[in-house]
Amino acid sequence: MTEHKIIETVVEKLIKYPEIKFEQRDNELEIFSNDSNGFDIMLQTNNRENTLHFGTFHWHFENTEEEINEMLNQLVFGLTGIARIKEYSKNGKSYKWIIQIQDRDGNWHDDGRMGIFNFNLWAKAEIKYLQNDLLPKEILYNESEQEN
Repeated sequence: MTEHKIIETVVEKLIKYPEIKFEQRDNELEIFSNDSNGFDIMLQTNNRENTLHFGTFHWHFENTEEEINEMLNQLVFGLTGIARIKEYSKNGKSYKWIIQIQDRDGNWHDDGRMGIFNFNLWAKAEIKYLQNDLLPKEILYNESEQEN
């Protein structure tokens, strides 16, 4: 699948949900959160690699079928709320982000982390959870939606 085809494929699915706001550019697709409790998602594609952003958190994916499928799965997890961001901050400055994935039993599991060094070592950390609900979780288990 070419980098242009990846974005086209995602846009074809998104237009079925008019309440989801997004902006498509040449090799980028930005999907906007519907409130301050969620996070924006950006997909950047090129011939060498693809990058998927959940707010500040991001992954790099190679242009192989396996990696593209993994990236698209992560994208759906971010849209449905199966994935959330556990964000740490001190004095209002975010410094650590953990992606968590929810299993079918409702339990959350850490799936990746990013951070920057925070020199304010003695300040109390605040934790905020960011989660989207742009698509219903049921689409993950509905075979007819996956085939369309």
